[in-house]
Amino acid sequence: MRNHVLSKMTGDEVEAYLDRGGDTIFIAVGVVECHGTLPVDCETIGPEAYAVALAEKYDAVAMIDLPFFYAGGTVISNATVHLSVQNSIQWLTQICRSLVDQGFKKLILISGHGPAAISINAFARDFYEKYHIHPVHISSMSFQMKAFGGDFTNMPEQAQYITYGQYKYMGQMDYIPIVPDAPEGRLPRKEVEPELAAFQKAMRAVGGTVTSIMYSDPAEHGGGIVVRSEEEREEICAKGEKAFLEVIDKVDLTELLKALGDYQDYTQRLLEKYPRLNKLHVSTNCGIM
Repeated sequence: MRNHVLSKMTGDEVEAYLDRGGDTIFIAVGVVECHGTLPVDCETIGPEAYAVALAEKYDAVAMIDLPFFYAGGTVISNATVHLSVQNSIQWLTQICRSLVDQGFKKLILISGHGPAAISINAFARDFYEKYHIHPVHISSMSFQMKAFGGDFTNMPEQAQYITYGQYKYMGQMDYIPIVPDAPEGRLPRKEVEPELAAFQKAMRAVGGTVTSIMYSDPAEHGGGIVVRSEEEREEICAKGEKAFLEVIDKVDLTELLKALGDYQDYTQRLLEKYPRLNKLHVSTNCGIM
């Protein structure tokens, strides 16, 4: 294939991929929110890099340029584009319904944003019940955790640069800002307010999760490396790209993709066994058919 990005392929190239039995698409689900020294699309670029790299590795197609989904606690920042959970579910449903109609059967949604599961997982279950195709959601952080032993303490030093490397991999390194007179090193995040910290701690103690986080200051979702020159940016991004490609090399989705295909066949058998499931659908007020 000349390239694996759906929006950069020609119509004939997409048709040729589907005609030869290709049925897999990696969908990068992004977010635009304040993120310290990084551009506000950093948690869009990350999933896009994974989607493209994995599409190349597994003879699949990647869908990028989907930056606007539910952000969550950073809505206090004027840099954050805010969509509700329901907004995100509706948009994903429309997109994935089209992809299924086009001929894609294996939909792998990749996110890089912590609260993304709130909207994506709800969407995936509703979509499965209505269209009998199971969208798979994977957080990109899980790729990194698995590649480096499942423990942040095992990550090599260059792993902290992965996001920067993803900008380089996607040909967007120039968007990493350079601040010549900035202090050296990484900017610390501001501590969250005691009420939020106490609520999070109390929820973790009983095995729960705070789904409705609201920060009090954008700096609580800040941090990041301060880049002071083009040379320093190139060095940091090169280290990050190397670490990113190491993760891609270690990711093995062979079993998952096979199991997903088998599960789709299993679902079809259930539909034959229980015909009423063909009439099962999720009632909504969003007007999606």
